[in-house]
Amino acid sequence: MKNKMVCNKGLLLVCFLAFFLCGNAQEFTVKGKLVDSASTKPVAFATVNFQEPVKKISRTVLSDAGGSYQSSLPPGQYVLRITHSSFRKKGRPFKVEGKEVDLGTTPLVPLVKSLAEVTVTARKPLVEQQADRLIYNVEEDPAAQSESASDLLRKTPYVNVDGDGTIQVNGQANFRVLLDGRETALFSQNVKEALKAFPGASIARIEVITSPSAKYDAEGVGGIINIITKKKLAGYSGTVNASRNAIGHRSAGLNVSLKTGKLGVSGIYSLNGNNNFRTYMRSVTTPRQPVAFSRREVNGPRVADFFFHQGNLELSYDLDSTNTVVAYGNMGRHRNEFANDQNIYTLFANGNSDSSPFPLHTTMTMPTYGFGTDFIRKYKKKPQKELSFRFNAVFNTNRSLTNSQQEFGASERFIQNDNEAFNREYTLQLDYTEPLSKTARLETGIKTILREAYSDFESQVKFDKGSPYQVDPANSERFSYDQDVYGGYVTLNKAIGTFNARTGLRVEHTEVRGDFTTTQTAVRQSYTNFIPNVLLSKQFSKTMNSNFTYSLRLGRPSINNLNPFVNNSDSLFRSYGNPNLGPQYTHSFAWQNRFFKGKKFLSIQTGYNFANNLIIQNPTFDAATGITSVTGANAGQLREFTLGFVSNLPVGPRWNIALNATGRFAKVRNRLQTAWTGSTAGNVNANITWKASPLFTITSNGGYFMPLRMPNTTFPDNYFYGFNFIQKLLKEKLTVTASATNFFEGERRMRSFTETASFYTENVNYAPFRNFGLAVAYSFGKLKENVSKKKGVENDDQVQ
Repeated sequence: MKNKMVCNKGLLLVCFLAFFLCGNAQEFTVKGKLVDSASTKPVAFATVNFQEPVKKISRTVLSDAGGSYQSSLPPGQYVLRITHSSFRKKGRPFKVEGKEVDLGTTPLVPLVKSLAEVTVTARKPLVEQQADRLIYNVEEDPAAQSESASDLLRKTPYVNVDGDGTIQVNGQANFRVLLDGRETALFSQNVKEALKAFPGASIARIEVITSPSAKYDAEGVGGIINIITKKKLAGYSGTVNASRNAIGHRSAGLNVSLKTGKLGVSGIYSLNGNNNFRTYMRSVTTPRQPVAFSRREVNGPRVADFFFHQGNLELSYDLDSTNTVVAYGNMGRHRNEFANDQNIYTLFANGNSDSSPFPLHTTMTMPTYGFGTDFIRKYKKKPQKELSFRFNAVFNTNRSLTNSQQEFGASERFIQNDNEAFNREYTLQLDYTEPLSKTARLETGIKTILREAYSDFESQVKFDKGSPYQVDPANSERFSYDQDVYGGYVTLNKAIGTFNARTGLRVEHTEVRGDFTTTQTAVRQSYTNFIPNVLLSKQFSKTMNSNFTYSLRLGRPSINNLNPFVNNSDSLFRSYGNPNLGPQYTHSFAWQNRFFKGKKFLSIQTGYNFANNLIIQNPTFDAATGITSVTGANAGQLREFTLGFVSNLPVGPRWNIALNATGRFAKVRNRLQTAWTGSTAGNVNANITWKASPLFTITSNGGYFMPLRMPNTTFPDNYFYGFNFIQKLLKEKLTVTASATNFFEGERRMRSFTETASFYTENVNYAPFRNFGLAVAYSFGKLKENVSKKKGVENDDQVQ
């Protein structure tokens, strides 16, 4: 561990030295002032963009409360572009030579004071880039009004979503989701279902940060998905949407924004659910040495009901032109109910067999809520300077109740397992950004995360249906777990002509206290991590840039990974958490080459990841009893090379073709059981949009996924395909979408395998696959001018 820390600090020192030994290109101040041509009053919050087409330089600032703007630029021929939703666009060329440039006072011509509807006059490209992220402009997607966030992520660069809604970022399943830059209760428990319920109509853009800076917590090998909701506007706006499909899934949502004077209010509420969703499951276990049995099969239908709803409310108040206060709250509740009508067939080594019913009923309820506040201070004379203080609190509860019945010859066993887990999380964060010069910027901050987890689980058993349940003391426990994380970071950004560099170091200290009340045992952990981060970027031409990144990412186990409760509903299959789990670490290198020309975008990326202590599920089998046990362990080792390709190619005014593909070539193993094994994985998904007319659009999408073979476990390949037919009505206020997906197959068959030197298990699931759906969305509003969006707290450090 000491050698690792020395290596990390040495790498960081080399990067800083290389950073400062580079030259510093001279830049000159460019300033001016904006006024209303009718009233001569200053125009605040206008977007002022400077572009140099030859060197591909682009910088953007906002005018302050007095209408003034200022930036610093290297010499060159520039085009000034000024935009504001309440004024006509303004542009002019100018030249930066060897002195300060004063562009004087620029009058802007007002538009009409109130717009009956939201009208977008300038169209952004569907995909944009920044140094450390790619941006998918959802507002430019004609299907977004009636799709969910999960659907939109299928079209987002470096994000892949399979047919079941399982998400990968940059080829990795370990990532974080933020809402407007904040960690939120909405995505703190069941990310997949929360994204399925989140309305796309409320999203302005999706940012994918594949190499987060030291400002962000160190969690997520794949990176961060930051969902940015639509900006608040003077006036009000909103969308209401609903959908239903042939396999019983239904959803609805509402998002509203209001801005009056200095006060802004925005709210989102959504829900989705599915009743009577029928699948069929089969699991066959074959031991290598047939002692307890030679073959055991569990099969039967399962009926699932689920309901999920969530909401987010935000209030912002501009104290003056430089100080803003934001308060927000969010909530969600997820309820799952599974009724399994299964049978167990056992073939013994002596040739005898036994067949018995195995009814299993599970109810899970997961309520969550959170709230927080932000204070953001900006500075008139230094637009890039910012001080912010943020507080956030998240409260999660996970309740499950399971009843099962098994027969053993002439006797029966009845199990009732009741598990209730709570998690409270409080975050305090202070961030400061200081422009050191015209080409250098310092970012620093501190952060504290205080987590309190508590679990109370009780297992009851009886062997006579008419008798009362008796507590099983061997599987009943009260467990408390506190985890405190204290962090700080420093990041330095520097531009040298067309070369940009960012180096940073994050330090995190973690204290863990776990106590088992019944057994009177304790878990104590204390560790400090030094987490370096490097990004080097070069603009080779106006159409090509390249960047290299290195980051050390870590993940701390969540309460679900730690909870030692044993799920023994099936007497021969047991799963439980491991309270002694420690954090996992992954080193990640990546090299991206990006090509832009107008709205066309193409990226080729190579990368290498390695880890020695990944948290994986470690299965074992006892041949004498026939019991399979599964628990987590820091035993996964990975050596992985990746190759990725992303493109977004508009073809004429009506067509758009997007492709997202990732290949993974890895060596993996469970160091407790297996030797190194080679594994090949990958995914590809494509989207085609045809704008048949201004009011009618057809989109098609499809994807194929081959998961990485993990130690002891092989997951099934997955695929999907479909079409959407989108019609706008009522002056484009109403959007109606008809969809057809996976229409060639009525049922999907998914197979997975688990094996060790002691046993082999095959799991097969059958589920409805063919689907048809209908969705509607209605937009309303009366808007005037844009108001800037603020950020919030990000916690990115827990394994999901």
